[in-house]
Amino acid sequence: MRTTLTTAAVLAASASALSVNSEFEQLFNDWAAKHGRDYSTLAEYGARLQNWIETHLEIERINSTPGETVVLGHNKFSDWTHEEYKAMLTFEPKDMTRNQEPTILDASKNADSIDWIEKGAVNEVQDQATCGSCWAFSAIASMEGQHFVQSGELLKLSEQQCVDCDSESFGCAGGW
Repeated sequence: MRTTLTTAAVLAASASALSVNSEFEQLFNDWAAKHGRDYSTLAEYGARLQNWIETHLEIERINSTPGETVVLGHNKFSDWTHEEYKAMLTFEPKDMTRNQEPTILDASKNADSIDWIEKGAVNEVQDQATCGSCWAFSAIASMEGQHFVQSGELLKLSEQQCVDCDSESFGCAGGW
């Protein structure tokens, strides 16, 4: 079934209290086309539209909060429920405890804040999908940023190489 169903049909299928207006539905249909969404039933379309609207309203709320430093936008998960998103992110790592003593650095000369995005030191947001490889993404982003600080050049390094080649970590099952 195409994502271009009418507003009246969506309202009939949706039990949610949120009212659907044509502006939200058009934004949703544009988003669905961009992300290749094709819902098999009118009920699923209505439910996904409602999920998307709730996400959209939350994005607008956060983006309009005075003093908020983050800017949010839609992504491929915008029509998911919180339960679906949580189930995808739920990860239970193996016990990887290591005894390490932290190194305490002198922070007295640090600036109060630095916008590394504005300085060009941060690559686009990456997607680890269902692989529990946040450790690789974190390590790579750190190396990319450090290389930029040292050289002024922003490289894009490979998270996949860490996942595949680091024999001390557990690939998609977690790491250091």
